[in-house]
Amino acid sequence: MADPTSNWITLLATNDRRGGVTSARRSAPAELIWKAALPEAVRSSPVLHGGVLYVTSRDGRLYAFDAKTGRERWTFQAPAPIDSTPAVSAGRVLFGCDDGAVYAVDTGSGRPRWTCEGDGPVWTSPVVRDGVVYAGSTGGSFRAIDALTGKVQWKREYEGRICSTAYVDERLVFFGCSDGAVRALDRSSGKDAWLHQAGDSVVASPAVADGLVLVGAEDGIFYALDAGSGKVRWTHETALGIHSSAAVAAGKVYFGGKDGHLYALGLADGVVAWKSEPQRTLTATPVVAGPVVCLQAFYGATQAYDAATGERLWRANLGGSLQSTPVVTDDAIFLATYPGVIYALR
Repeated sequence: MADPTSNWITLLATNDRRGGVTSARRSAPAELIWKAALPEAVRSSPVLHGGVLYVTSRDGRLYAFDAKTGRERWTFQAPAPIDSTPAVSAGRVLFGCDDGAVYAVDTGSGRPRWTCEGDGPVWTSPVVRDGVVYAGSTGGSFRAIDALTGKVQWKREYEGRICSTAYVDERLVFFGCSDGAVRALDRSSGKDAWLHQAGDSVVASPAVADGLVLVGAEDGIFYALDAGSGKVRWTHETALGIHSSAAVAAGKVYFGGKDGHLYALGLADGVVAWKSEPQRTLTATPVVAGPVVCLQAFYGATQAYDAATGERLWRANLGGSLQSTPVVTDDAIFLATYPGVIYALR
């Protein structure tokens, strides 16, 4: 596993997708290191590797910025808008595109390594495990792709849209679908392992911890499912739907609700440890930075809460953000706002 204090190779730092990092930010960032304004919106989250910040944009470009200076190192132009959060693996930046393809681009030069064409925009973030890339599309396909060659190893087709980024463990692949299903597939063959039917669309990306698949649905229910069987271990009902993916740290699971609350539930039993005061819709994924939970709000504020008590510690207003998750390191916080402005703050 990569050290998340220096590398943030995918959504929520590492491929365990739990969002727990070591950097603690108990005070608001006070200094602008650099910022970059892109010509179109950013609906994805930035990732960081080897001193380079990678950002995808609705202008169809993948940008590589020097993390210290903000200097643009290179860009790669795709043929359609990009909503997919990139992932970095083995010298490649991987991302999905609205043209239905998954791309692999060289981290050093920005040159294409391979393209795997598909049907329907790919808004999910590619997940890499043991040399295989896993990605779903809004066309309803889910693919396992050879990370070296870009060849499809297996493929499944569903009626619903897949906007949920997969979680891949030693044996299974877990993801949600707009038909309300949380699915588990055998990662080597793509065969069904189990299915749990929620009451509405599952857009959020699951986390897996302590044998539980943890994911919210648009029916307003947060589910903890047995990772081996799909059976419900516990649930927690909110007032509105859940779009936010979960972060897990120190025995708690954190997520935002469309009802405006940030929730902290006990991982073992789903009992509410705390929930924030209500605000406007929360759809972004929280990040747990040591004893602090950071969350970007839909209407332009990045906020930090005490992970144990829920006390709000600080708030920074930088402009609207839809789903972007901040990158938190010892040296900086990197933020991508919906209008397309990238900030590096100290």
